[in-house]
Amino acid sequence: MMQTTFYYLKSICNLPVLYRGLSNQLKGVLRVLPAITCGLLMVALLGIMGCDTPEKALKSTDINYKKAKAISWYNKKEYYKCIPVFEELIGLMKGRQSTEDLYYMYATANYHQGDYMISAYHFKNFYDLYPNSEKAEECLFMYAKSYERLSPKPDLDQSYTMKALDAFQLFLNAYPNGKYISEVNASVSAMRKKLEKKALNTAELYYRTTNFKAAATTYANILKQYPDIAEGEYVTLMIIKSNFEYAKNSIPSKKVDRFEHVIKSYADFKDKFGQSKYLAEAAGYEHDSHYLAAMAAFEWAEICPLDDRENMFNIFFREAKDNLPAITDKQQNTQVTQLIEKGYFLIVKSNFTASEERKKEQKLPYLEETVKTYYNFVDKYPKSRFSKEAEKMFNISTELIKKIKSNGQS
Repeated sequence: MMQTTFYYLKSICNLPVLYRGLSNQLKGVLRVLPAITCGLLMVALLGIMGCDTPEKALKSTDINYKKAKAISWYNKKEYYKCIPVFEELIGLMKGRQSTEDLYYMYATANYHQGDYMISAYHFKNFYDLYPNSEKAEECLFMYAKSYERLSPKPDLDQSYTMKALDAFQLFLNAYPNGKYISEVNASVSAMRKKLEKKALNTAELYYRTTNFKAAATTYANILKQYPDIAEGEYVTLMIIKSNFEYAKNSIPSKKVDRFEHVIKSYADFKDKFGQSKYLAEAAGYEHDSHYLAAMAAFEWAEICPLDDRENMFNIFFREAKDNLPAITDKQQNTQVTQLIEKGYFLIVKSNFTASEERKKEQKLPYLEETVKTYYNFVDKYPKSRFSKEAEKMFNISTELIKKIKSNGQS
């Protein structure tokens, strides 16, 4: 019985190559399997060997047969089967018969198969080839949806997200009142949210890695690109915070301007988000910036080139005067006030030191400036802790001025 079944299988399948390759194995299996199992195996194998396959359809020269099989597989959602046959049919029929319906099914099959790059290309190409087709609107929509499906998580490159947004915009321009408008708007909103998240992630990475300048710039760009972002208050706070850290880590000559930028940013934040839950934190950065701006101005004046010090200390005095009213911490206020006193003394000392570094004939202007600034110093601080040292420099300068002038007269 088993032997008869085996030869029957061979005769009806008409696949001699497959038979020769499998016969010995199948004979061995048939000898040990029960009759029922053998029968089931034969039925399954008959089904496999006798059914239509994409390979069989591709080998056929009957175009109608190819079309019928491809459409049948498409309707059954067996997309991997119909795709190669549709592809061949479109080439074979080009210029002889309309391939509009086949092309639509081919693009759609690629989409459902998950080949979104391919489907994006063919949906857009269908729209360009058949702009008056009843399926043109759907294909342009699916062109955008294909790119949307390629859009990755927010922490990855968002090139496909941008392509999806461009494609959706193309659809909106072509069909401003189309039937897919609600879906398009939802997709655009989702894509923009993803880009916002990507930008936020980038800015936060810059901040965590202490690249505060890049963080501040990126946060500011987020507000420019996405002015309606839900995290607007938080982003604005992070601009202040990033600029504050950037100022703290700057070279002395740049600190003052950068702390002043923090102060201005806080004023803008307060005007826009007067009831924000972040207001107290932002106010802390603003308060510290008043103090640190004054301190930075003194620091730069103290270490700048000798000939520039008097001018830089005068800048410090203006900076301290502007910021002192906002420095409410008593200890900080006292410290800045004491630095003002020290600054007036250091002007005297800077002029005196400059005179010592000059040749005899070049000393006079610096000595005269030492005397002039000494009078200004003692007028403001007659009981200063620096009085004795300042007076010593004054006396030396006065004597030297007399000697230089007397020598010049002789």
